[in-house]
Amino acid sequence: MMRQFDDPDQAVSIVAILFFVGAAFLLVPVLLSLGALNWVLVLLLIIGVAQVASGVGLLQTKRWAWPLGVAAGSLMAAFGLFRVLFSPINGLFDLLFAGIALYLLFRPSVRERFGVLR
Repeated sequence: MMRQFDDPDQAVSIVAILFFVGAAFLLVPVLLSLGALNWVLVLLLIIGVAQVASGVGLLQTKRWAWPLGVAAGSLMAAFGLFRVLFSPINGLFDLLFAGIALYLLFRPSVRERFGVLR
């Protein structure tokens, strides 16, 4: 019997879905307020684009997608910590999505698939 999330295809698919959903929640407010861009919206735009690019690259098993996914997940976690102060529910969802994505990206089978050694 296979341990949970040892199948890299399943783990990568879950991470890609989390990144696509997370990016949608980040990019919609940015697109709705394009006239009033500030540093927070620019950060959200960068994170959202990184999540989409990483999700596509992960599904295509591109080697560059793994470090980009780790960076996007880490930025999302940091933003989630900041966001918890102002919007606890949204911040907790950010932390949950980022935590699950990072956990799956660091699974040995996923790291092996993308050629990432310890």
